[in-house]
This record gives sequence, structure tokens and C-alpha cells, in this order.
Amino acid sequence: MSATKGNGKTYQWLLDHKDHDGGYCLIWPFNRNPNGYGQLGYLGKSGYAHRMMCELVHGPAPSPDHEAAHSCGNGHMGCAHPKHLSWKTRTENRLDCREHGTNTRNTCGSMGRLTLEQVQEIRDLKGKKTQAEIAAIYGIHEPSVRDIFLGRTYGRPSKIKYYTPEDDAKIRDGIDQGLNFIEIAEIVGRPTHAVSSRAYRLGLRSGQPCIRKSA
Repeated sequence: MSATKGNGKTYQWLLDHKDHDGGYCLIWPFNRNPNGYGQLGYLGKSGYAHRMMCELVHGPAPSPDHEAAHSCGNGHMGCAHPKHLSWKTRTENRLDCREHGTNTRNTCGSMGRLTLEQVQEIRDLKGKKTQAEIAAIYGIHEPSVRDIFLGRTYGRPSKIKYYTPEDDAKIRDGIDQGLNFIEIAEIVGRPTHAVSSRAYRLGLRSGQPCIRKSA
């Protein structure tokens, strides 16, 4: 999938939102690649929306080894919130991914970004398109396509259930309403300890003991 060509509209969106101060993730409203990251083209160059936003807010990357990292863990959901972005080395970024539960080294293989539907689509394209063509369509590398064909990766469904911006919004709303983590966990549909851990990572506190309220 190609990046949005630069007529200035997409880059202007970055300029208009570089001082955004909202509490929730700011989701890129234009083109996103199969891995969920926003893309755009500007002045003949294409790139990732979150990286360009990080450059606008924090200046150029300190080194070629630095990546635009998400503190929210929702880069794969298209987040481009300026306050959720910072420059980090690849190692630092991978450690954050582990903490957020979006680590690329999971049961789905080394990429860990394709949906199961996309993996099946790739398998269905075997013999119909070259590995290079398939890799270009899904924004992955040719060896990753070959590994999918051979069953080396994506051999079984991932058991990781990623947090979405909607999940985070439910947690925030529950805390704003004065609910405890047990009650919020029932709304989100996750274990209490997982919800409380996610809330702490978002900088939130329930303020209520984890005791179920009487009916």
C-alpha cells in the first residue's frame, strides 16, 4: 500500500496538531500501512506520520539508530499524538514494546504485526504473485513472506490481546466515574490485575479500593 502523495494536506494535519494536548491517543486519519502505522508523502518523500510528528516536536533524530517511540503502546493503532512520542534507541523501543504487550517477538513470529486475516491472504497469494510483490503489498520483507509460506512464523494464533484506544478510554472513563479496578475490569473484559497495570502505565490511579460494591 503506497503512502498518501504529498499535496500538503496530510503534512498540514501534522502542523495543525503538533501542539495537541488531549489525553487520548491522536489517531492518524489518512493512509495507514498493513501494520497500522500512518504514512504520508511530502515534497517527493514518503515516511511515517509518527516519525514526522516526532521531528516536528523534538527535532531531528539524534542518530540513525534512534526511532520514534510511543509511550502509549498504540503505534500499531496509528497514534500520532505529539506528547506520546520521543526519540529512543532501537533497544529502548523494544523494551517499551515488551512493557506495552506489543513486543514484536511473539507467537506469531518475528514480525508480529500482521493480522491473521492478512496472513491467510498472503498464503492464498502463493503462486499467484512473487514474494517481492507480496512483500510490497503488505509492507514486510521477502524473507517474512517465505517464512509464512513455510510455516515458520504465524503457525498458531497469538494469545496476546492488545489494548486499543477504546480500551484505554473505558479505563479512563471508569476512573473518572469513581469505579474501582474490579468494576472497570468487568467493563473492559480483562483481569483486574491487567487493568490496574495498564492504568498505572497510562499514569492513572483508581483512588478506589478493589472491593466490589454492594448491589
